[in-house]
Amino acid sequence: MLLGILAGFLASCFGWQIDLIAIQRGLKRGRTAAFLVGCGAILADMIFLSVGFTGTQPLLAHPEWWGIIRWVGIGVILTLAVRGFLGHNKPHTQVEEVSKRNPTKNFVVGFLVVISNPVVFLMWVGIIGFLRAHFSETRELWFKEFFLVGFLTGGMLWFIPLAFIFLKRLKHWSEENHSFLSRLSSGALVLVALYLIFFENFKFS
Repeated sequence: MLLGILAGFLASCFGWQIDLIAIQRGLKRGRTAAFLVGCGAILADMIFLSVGFTGTQPLLAHPEWWGIIRWVGIGVILTLAVRGFLGHNKPHTQVEEVSKRNPTKNFVVGFLVVISNPVVFLMWVGIIGFLRAHFSETRELWFKEFFLVGFLTGGMLWFIPLAFIFLKRLKHWSEENHSFLSRLSSGALVLVALYLIFFENFKFS
């Protein structure tokens, strides 16, 4: 379980793309929104891990699926970036009204951004292969379940402080600073999308 906790914490900590989205949506929609983005991302990672433990051949046998899925992820990121740029042009009361509607969308956003990235999937497949090669306990029947529980715990250890401590401090900033941070994160998301389009032309071998 300790390996799972470490993997979950580090994956969430260094998943700066999801962290940017969580902060951006947290500033606009509240701290719970940021937390739900993180929960969606954790679930997507856990699905990848579960597939990796069970067997990857069905997914690897159909690389054409991943091209479509990848473009869905790019579209989600660009949509979030545009909404981040435009969101602070709306009246504050309108932003507050939007933040009260359908909080589960934040969960779906976090889930889609991760589940639509085939590189994340292969990263977890590689990590699982490494663990099985170097840790004999990974071949035990109980290891998968304990690892996934640990991964969930480790992810929560990152996103709970991010959403309910770090963002709480940011709430004391002025509206101008909030606007600047939101636009900065939106610009970073555009760069991420451009990188995925032009440089991460991933192909399964």
